[in-house]
Amino acid sequence: MSFRLPSADGYVFDFNGTLFWDTEENREAWDAAALEARGRKLSDDEFLSLNGRTDEETAIYLLPDAAEDERQQLILCKERLYKEICISHSPVLSPGSEDLLSALKARGRRMAIASSAPWMNMEWYIPCFRLERFFPPGMVIAGRTDIPSKPDPAIFRLAMSTLGTEPERTVIFEDSASGVKAALASGAALVIRVREAGAESIRDPRVVEVPDLSAITAEGL
Repeated sequence: MSFRLPSADGYVFDFNGTLFWDTEENREAWDAAALEARGRKLSDDEFLSLNGRTDEETAIYLLPDAAEDERQQLILCKERLYKEICISHSPVLSPGSEDLLSALKARGRRMAIASSAPWMNMEWYIPCFRLERFFPPGMVIAGRTDIPSKPDPAIFRLAMSTLGTEPERTVIFEDSASGVKAALASGAALVIRVREAGAESIRDPRVVEVPDLSAITAEGL
């Protein structure tokens, strides 16, 4: 069963877990970092609560009393390992992403990425997935330490401002619970959530949950 995407002035995409499925790779890298930092891996509840947060917030959680340079070193080690794991798995965009992004581009729709990922990762995501095909320069927002992270809606409001769209004419694509909360708080007309199997459903009239983006059709836009 497919969901027909409504017409909107702008479409904003989270990246990790939405356009790129990397939950297992991210979990493996953070588990290694947590083991190094405190002697034990993240619990399932910890990983769920930290999913969608910035690296800085996770590092503070793991090393609350450490100096800033020690936390930054932890982040760098984690991200180096994460990149190695991802590349070893021959990464591709998530199911349905290429078709949906291509359809929106063909219809001249404005699109942006709004991600909590550090910019050091986005620098290799962009050429790896050839994201410039769909997102012009300036339309990839990531690594912003000057604004609050999700579930605060700041990054989505920034994306809307960058696109020149109003919330009531914007559709947001997300996966994590904190990301969906941020999208709803931004005032977006619709939030399409890629819900991982086993994740708790979010009940809200503005949220549509799908297993992957192949369930979305852009026909008729």
